[in-house]
Amino acid sequence: MKSLTIPLIPLPLALSMLMSVPAQAQTGEVVGTGATFPAKVYVQWAADYAKKTGQPLTYKPTGSSAGVKGITERTVDFGATDVPLSQAELDKRGLFQFPTLVGGIVPFVNLPGIGAGELRLNAATLASIWAGDITRWNDSALRALNPGLTLPHLPIQRVVRSDGSGTTTVFVDYLRTAAPSQAAAIVPDGGRAQWPGDTLGADGSSKLVAAVKATPGAIGYVSSDYAIRDNLSGVALLNRRGEYVQPTLSAFKAAIVAGALFKSQLEPTSLLNVDGVGVWPIVTATYVLVSREPESLERSSRTLNFFYQSFLLGDRAVAGTGFAPLPITTQARIVRLLTTFKTPSGKAVPVMGTSSAKSTVVMQR
Repeated sequence: MKSLTIPLIPLPLALSMLMSVPAQAQTGEVVGTGATFPAKVYVQWAADYAKKTGQPLTYKPTGSSAGVKGITERTVDFGATDVPLSQAELDKRGLFQFPTLVGGIVPFVNLPGIGAGELRLNAATLASIWAGDITRWNDSALRALNPGLTLPHLPIQRVVRSDGSGTTTVFVDYLRTAAPSQAAAIVPDGGRAQWPGDTLGADGSSKLVAAVKATPGAIGYVSSDYAIRDNLSGVALLNRRGEYVQPTLSAFKAAIVAGALFKSQLEPTSLLNVDGVGVWPIVTATYVLVSREPESLERSSRTLNFFYQSFLLGDRAVAGTGFAPLPITTQARIVRLLTTFKTPSGKAVPVMGTSSAKSTVVMQR
């Protein structure tokens, strides 16, 4: 456990502000949209925040592309994306970007008699499956990796996201990074991909899970929280250390350490296929986008307060979700940055804890 000094108002004043905020901000509900990857966490954060403050907040998991579009057009208060924008894009759109949490993407299968973690794949075979070059489950390349399994003579049905999905982008990036020759035929296409051959499309992660469950021989990919919640048969993946690894919280944390995530700044850091002991090879941070110079002081204040208070919970904010928290120093850096926003007229956006008083906040590991 570490203690960090973060700008915070004294408790009596904080309580009085909590009581007064709903009265000044009852007009309109804060709305966010975007990535499905962190959706369950954001929905839970929103419920906790509404219970604490009386201020409603809605998050709509519409896909990363929709999140970027929504905040760019200012039709929502914040957008969420698994694919970070470049600084040039942020400047062009007038946006500020910050990470929120880290999770894994899990390839999973529907193979009769084969449970979670039993099927072993490496990057080359996984990419060959998704490129349409390995078409049956008892292919010799798969049998060589799984001598103890009886693989069925079933055709492989690939189920993909049909919407603009950051999960798809990250998954394809992993395939093309870890197995470039085998994945060469898989062409990135924004939040989608051009998959060789016939695939089954699903709009959103929930529908993708349902399609795989309904199709013997199917394979799909989802964020780790879906794999946990729906008890999916995720595969064991070979990492760069030659270890077959399961998609667990400890494996995601190992990737954070090996990839030196946000060690000194908030610039996006790739955690795909990083080299380290116990690392799950398909790990990514997910991001939130907000207006750098918000037009509405009240709506921006409520939006920033939402993330400010969620980050003050530290690691507890993601406990039991299937996601890993950001490094503690990164959480503290974001908390401080959320207190620095101004409107185009130069008026500071009030965020709880921005008084000159200081207090020690214990962010729990």
